[in-house]
Amino acid sequence: MGSPPLSGRVLRFGLFELNPEAQQLRRAGAVLRIQPQPLKVLTVLVSRAGQIVTRKELRHELWGEGTFVDFEQGLNYCIRQIRAVLGDEAQTPRYIETIPRRGYRFIARLEARPTEVRNSEESAPGGPVAASSEIASGTAMVNTSPTALSRFRDRLQQIAILSVVALLLCLAGVYAWQRVRGRVTSAAAIPIRSIAVLPFDNFSGDSHQDYLADGMTDELITDLAQLGSLRVTSRASVMRYRGAEKPIEQIRQNLGVDAIVEGSVVRSGGKVRVDARLVSTSDDRHLWAQSFSQDEQDIIALQDDVARAIAERIEVAVEPSVRARLASAHPVNTEAYEAYLHGISYFAHHSDADLEKSLDYFKHATAIDPTLAAAHAGTAEAYCLLADYNVQADRVAWPQAETAARRALKLDGSMGKAHAALAFALWRYEWRWKDAEAEFQKALALNPNDSDTHHVYGLFLMARGDFLGAMRQLKTASELDPLSLIIRTNIGWIRYYQRDYATAIAEYQSVLQIDPQFLPVHQKLGSRTGCRGSSSRPAGSSKAYFAFSIKHP
Repeated sequence: MGSPPLSGRVLRFGLFELNPEAQQLRRAGAVLRIQPQPLKVLTVLVSRAGQIVTRKELRHELWGEGTFVDFEQGLNYCIRQIRAVLGDEAQTPRYIETIPRRGYRFIARLEARPTEVRNSEESAPGGPVAASSEIASGTAMVNTSPTALSRFRDRLQQIAILSVVALLLCLAGVYAWQRVRGRVTSAAAIPIRSIAVLPFDNFSGDSHQDYLADGMTDELITDLAQLGSLRVTSRASVMRYRGAEKPIEQIRQNLGVDAIVEGSVVRSGGKVRVDARLVSTSDDRHLWAQSFSQDEQDIIALQDDVARAIAERIEVAVEPSVRARLASAHPVNTEAYEAYLHGISYFAHHSDADLEKSLDYFKHATAIDPTLAAAHAGTAEAYCLLADYNVQADRVAWPQAETAARRALKLDGSMGKAHAALAFALWRYEWRWKDAEAEFQKALALNPNDSDTHHVYGLFLMARGDFLGAMRQLKTASELDPLSLIIRTNIGWIRYYQRDYATAIAEYQSVLQIDPQFLPVHQKLGSRTGCRGSSSRPAGSSKAYFAFSIKHP
């Protein structure tokens, strides 16, 4: 593929100017900050304005066939960065149009002019911006030479054009706002009973801030999951879409949801801004969009504002207690909450090393702010998994999990995850079955969309011999976390203990079709208690019974 020669030309579209030679993108004369690779992608698309540029062509043009990179992730990132800088939207594009399963097309009206026009203006004393200011104020010295008069007329013409463009943009904005209002109003007629919050993008320009976007995604899922009347897909399933541009139809098929929430997070100057959108999966239609901004110390209020706005737009029933909690957020210690968000980011990976790191961050958060209940709950969860995975000794980890869970509940009794962690510890270490079941039920009453709690509670019921109850819990967990292989594996495990060996093996084989290396399935297929054996029910006190019960490899 070859792009038309761009040397000696400045390409203008809207308020933007692209100078390929100088590798600069300007808006109304100001140089914009954009990374080199996204700028190269934009240059290729602009150079072939009106034409479809395939993803394969972009790879050949920018990365080359012999370069070994994660091209799909890289190109998706570049397109997101371009749209962020241009203020463009994938669903209602003004500049970059996505051609499903093919590539992209630059659709804006394009003008080209010689580079030297820009250079001559910039070489003028004070530059074009200063000169425009002088003209506007009437303080410019008069130079009656033909060249000066020509420049003067050109600048007046530029100012007039910019004024007209600004007016048109304002009118377009009003029109678009009215269109959005109409869409939102009609959105009420679309029943939304299930939703997935896709990983928010980090538009802060610093990859070290990814944890903030991940944490915002996780906390929004937690807030929405407490609504009860709405099915919310678990974090484990949605995080697989991080950095990936998947067709909305594929997301609907994989996750089985009526709508998705997507958006971005920007942190700058002590402020955090979230831009969120609600999109119908049935027709890829935008139902709602809104921006939210708060000071860093009010980040919890920001999260709750987003959750409350989404609940209002999709008209789901919100329990008074949940509504009161969403409206009662208080300022937090920024350093402590950042440590907590770091902990969430590491905890999500579920590897032994990442769990240890998450525990360190949660402990650091509670050391800075002992009143941060969420960090105590995170500490309890981390200890539970470290004990269950045999990374830390039972006599150390389980009592620590119980202590941290009780501290969290003393600070905030409405934390479902803290109740779930306490239930896990009471069951697995102290064998207090009645107390553990009561805590499991409290956890699910507070957060009925927590797939992890349904999963572990199902294993608890399985250990008690209640296979029907266990299957109900694991089926619910699978609906909330449809891409989880460990849940599907444990559904097969229950079938085994029901002596339904053929169905158990079929479940295991279905998992291996997705991931042939999935270790828990191989262990169960190859072990005496996984597919063959004489016992019809598990030995409740057997450590081997719990090995790989909830662990991700």
